[in-house]
Parts: sequence; structure tokens; C-alpha cells
Amino acid sequence: MNEGYKVFVIGASGYIGKLLLSKAEAYGVAFGTSSIDTNGLLPLRLDAPADFDYELILLGDVVLLTAALSSPDICANEHDRAWAVNVTGTSEFITNVMARGGRVVFFSSDTVYGECSDTFDETAESNPAGEYAEMKHEVEKRFLGNPLFKSIRLSYVFSREDKFTKYLLGCAEREEEADLFHPFYRAIVHRDDVVDGAIALAQRWDEFSQPVINFGGPEVLSRIDFAECLKNAAMPDLRFKVTEPEEAFFKNRPKIIAITSPILSKLLGRPARSLLDAAKIEFASS
Repeated sequence: MNEGYKVFVIGASGYIGKLLLSKAEAYGVAFGTSSIDTNGLLPLRLDAPADFDYELILLGDVVLLTAALSSPDICANEHDRAWAVNVTGTSEFITNVMARGGRVVFFSSDTVYGECSDTFDETAESNPAGEYAEMKHEVEKRFLGNPLFKSIRLSYVFSREDKFTKYLLGCAEREEEADLFHPFYRAIVHRDDVVDGAIALAQRWDEFSQPVINFGGPEVLSRIDFAECLKNAAMPDLRFKVTEPEEAFFKNRPKIIAITSPILSKLLGRPARSLLDAAKIEFASS
């Protein structure tokens, strides 16, 4: 970041945040936060946002807000605790950042749209599915329209380190049959594309007037498609069976969300990667 502003990655010890901070540091001055304050990261707990040192944030700085309690089950079963972090504390933090002139990129979810089998872009209406989606949607409602706020709605974010890929890897290594829930479809997006897109948004904020941007890959894939792709790319010994989950599984997880975006490719300067291309990159050294 070479225009005099700083970048803050909130949740820099997390799955997306750690790579985001590393990439941001390569461009300029960047700081990360963590709720447990490890490895030189700034301390920040979103259930106690008043404790953060907001004087660190100056006019024009960009805050990439990835931190949240993101488990659908935790959000449903521990609603009050999750709301305190994901809505109350997060909203107070955003308000305080904006009061300092900071710009906020809020990492939201495609579940804000609810279930939809037809491909759709950012112009679609919201219909949140599940408690986690309701929480993300509530924060968006409070700030969308503010020129200092933009929201990224993520589909499933793939990398070698995502939960489902690690599950498949473990099954293949142990020679166990993986159990795949079906139907369950998402526009799977490579973590590198998420990071590159978010960095580009921080750098080119004024070029993109859209308050919401979908971050999804070019294909809407089931978990069966996902497993077949990784089997072909990197896990030849993978075996799996297909299970239809109980209906309760889908209470907080829509069966299909077919997001697309005309904006993401403009941010990236190229099309978003297919799962196969992303898998080849992730497992190139295997």
C-alpha cells in the first residue's frame, strides 16, 4: 500500500486473515489483530471493542474485517454469545473505525442471500438463511450506504487448509472412505483469489462504487464435484460415499447458493480460478 495509508487485518491469525496480512505487508504498512494477542499481533476482542487503541487508525486507513464466530452451529446454539461478537461488538468496532476516518471492508457470507439454485449477482435481494447469515445481514443493514463501508460476500473458500479439504486429505491418507453430504452446492472460490481481491479493493477503493461484492468461483459445485476434482488433481487414492443429511443440517446451511459477480474479475484483473486450477496450485509441491 504505497499511498500513505495503513491496512489493518482483523482476525489475522485466522484462515483467511493470516494470508491476508502476509500479502498486505508485501505492499506496505500493515497490522494484524488477534483475540489472543500472539506473534506480535495487536490485541482485539470483538466482544470488548472498547479496549482497542483506535488512535492507531488514521484518515484513509483500510480495515479488513475477517474476524467472527463463523460456525453456523455455534451461532444457532450459543446465539447470545455469537450476537455479542458478530453484531454488537463488530458494529461498535466499525463505528469507532469510521469515526477516525477509516474505511472498512466487511467479510460477509453468501448465506445472506439464502438458498437459490439460479445463478445471481449482487443485485439479488437478501434473504438470510440461518443465525450466522442473520448476524452478517444485520451488520450490513447498519452500515451499507456509508461511503466508508463495503461488504464482501464469500462463498466457500478453498485451499489446502480448508476444513473439507483437510477432511478429504485425512481420509485418503488413512485409506478411509469419506462421507459426503449431498445435495450441497457452492461457488467455491480459491483463498488466493479472496486475498488478492480484498487487497485490490483496499488499493482501488474509489474505482469500485459498489457497496457489496460477491466473492465466488466460476463454477457452482457439489461436494461430490469437489471430491472428484481433488481426487483427479491430488488425491488418487480418495474413496467416498454419498449421504443425504438430515433436514436439520440445512436449517443453517442452504443446499445451494449459486452466486456470481461481474466485479470480482475486474478486481483481480483476470477471471477467478476454477477449483481444478486452484487445486493444482495448492498441491503443486506435493
